[in-house]
Amino acid sequence: MLRALTLLAAGWILLAAVAGLGHSLSVTVMLPATSAVLITYLAYEREGALPVGLALAVALGYLEDLHQGTPRGALSLAYALTYLVLAWTSLRLAPSGLLARSLAAGLAILAVDLLTYLTLTLLADPLGIARGGLAEGLRVLHWHALATVLATPPIWSMLAGIDGALRRIGGQTSPGPTLDRPPLIPWKRP
Repeated sequence: MLRALTLLAAGWILLAAVAGLGHSLSVTVMLPATSAVLITYLAYEREGALPVGLALAVALGYLEDLHQGTPRGALSLAYALTYLVLAWTSLRLAPSGLLARSLAAGLAILAVDLLTYLTLTLLADPLGIARGGLAEGLRVLHWHALATVLATPPIWSMLAGIDGALRRIGGQTSPGPTLDRPPLIPWKRP
């Protein structure tokens, strides 16, 4: 429970920090999705239970809904579905190395953005959302993914540091997940 609350607080702080930095620098397109990195970390490190990770994904999505002004539940749904897919893929693949983790987070935010676009498109008329604005947002998704890929290594390292500190506080002697563990399906070059 301490780990879940700590990671939720870290996710909220990262979300607020990136939003504040983007507002201060007047940057709106290329802001990294720190919550996508966090749910990717949760899914691939496999330290917690699935319900806890899913609850964190929903909570982070809700916080993003509040920060971004999107209809409540749109990003919660997208993050929850993306986390479930990531958790399922974590049973088959384990990205090792910074590049693989960064690409996994980039794919995760593309999935979140596409699911959010689909949800808002389906609900555009009842919510009074202009479909033209949604289409414009769809054209810049690659910048969002690129910013997330570039921001993943320091965020992942920070999350691993938080997990390590929590293990030391809890008195665990096992090292827990390492940053360079072997994948479940080793990739070999032909």
